[in-house]
Amino acid sequence: MKMNELEISGKSIKEFVQTKEYKRFQEFANSVAEYKYIGICHGEAGVGKSLAAVFYTKWDEKIGDEKIVDGITEEIKNKIKGCKGVMITAPVSNTPKIINQSIRHNISGFGYAHNKSMGEEDFIKILQDADRHCPLVIIDEADRLNINSLEAVRDIYDRIQFGLIFIGMPGIEKRFSRYPQLYSRLGFSHEFKNLTEDEMRFLFPKIWKTLGFEYNSDHYPDIEAMNTILRITAGNFRLIDRLFSQIKRILKINKLDRITKEVVEAARRCLIIGDSE
Repeated sequence: MKMNELEISGKSIKEFVQTKEYKRFQEFANSVAEYKYIGICHGEAGVGKSLAAVFYTKWDEKIGDEKIVDGITEEIKNKIKGCKGVMITAPVSNTPKIINQSIRHNISGFGYAHNKSMGEEDFIKILQDADRHCPLVIIDEADRLNINSLEAVRDIYDRIQFGLIFIGMPGIEKRFSRYPQLYSRLGFSHEFKNLTEDEMRFLFPKIWKTLGFEYNSDHYPDIEAMNTILRITAGNFRLIDRLFSQIKRILKINKLDRITKEVVEAARRCLIIGDSE
């Protein structure tokens, strides 16, 4: 998904929907960045944690590429000025060296300081410059980090001082409690929840429109289809996207001109999501 678009079935809603949950995440991230604390954001798979972080930071890891930074343009500088921090996805196979390099690579891009020949002392000095300091680092898929990699993150956090957010699955905060040096530095914890029913009822007519239809709240089949989607997805962002992708496919194959309960149920059967109540 693009950072400023909700992509559904090959089409997109051009404006990112800032839900109540996103607003809560925004307040959480602002506090972490302001106080330079370590925070944990946890939630079930598919609720929108990563998408919220991408939209919040507006960071593109390509900005940190050495070939771009060596010849940085005003366009890139202006793009960086619009970023609130950097976002890194922890690789499946990670070592302290890999994590350290990834963090340095991205935050140095934020400060235009990436240079392989630069000494450690100069590197730290530049990254602590008030005008070019990276205020926030978000590490997605933090469940993948082993104890040595976590220690590498803590070390660079202590030396450079930026806000730090780990994004992971429920239970990550309990795992971190086994590492006293890291856990003692935690300042905030945020649980990212599913979309509420009101938010889904607000969002779904927009998705209807991307598929070429107008949702009619006075038309019972539309209401029935809406209620069926609410029941199946339970507000899970990723599942909503997958379900509407299948709905679009079924409408096209069968040359149908309306989303109905039967279409939604047929789409659900195409997905591996378990039985719905």
